[in-house]
Amino acid sequence: MEITIKGRHWKPPQTFRDYAVEQIEKLSRFNPRMIRAQLTVTREGYRHQAELHLHGNDMDLLAKAEATDPRAALDMVLVKQERSLLRRKGRIKDRKKHAPTIRLQPPAEEIRPLPRTTAEPINVVRLRPDRPVLSVDEAARTLISTKKLVLVFEEQGGEGLRVAYRLGNGKVGLLELD
Repeated sequence: MEITIKGRHWKPPQTFRDYAVEQIEKLSRFNPRMIRAQLTVTREGYRHQAELHLHGNDMDLLAKAEATDPRAALDMVLVKQERSLLRRKGRIKDRKKHAPTIRLQPPAEEIRPLPRTTAEPINVVRLRPDRPVLSVDEAARTLISTKKLVLVFEEQGGEGLRVAYRLGNGKVGLLELD
């Protein structure tokens, strides 16, 4: 990765340059395809502004930070770029759960087809039992007193079909089928 360090209105000392190169190279672990990093530190009175521009084949990121100390400004801009690189990596990462591939192997022995049998058609017998005519309270009491899980009934007054069912906590649920 090509690293360029520029200073505006001040000349960065060699110790600062070495520290900056060391810290910027650590960013390549988040995206090893980075081509160039350009750090520009501007001095405006008592404060320093750091701009870090990262270039790559599929990215172009810019972050800015400001502090009274140039190293503090550099550290702040590095944290911002690290966060943006992690966010970018998370967007690109494939989160789909792919099923393992199935490898078809030839059968060990020849598979014989099953003999065809002519089965008789299945006769379906429909029983329509008489539905009792009950009120909701009577149906709930009947359901609780018996060991049935479901009771189908008609409400008094012919308002439609109702289904009372037993819940797990000892209560009774009601479905109104109109």
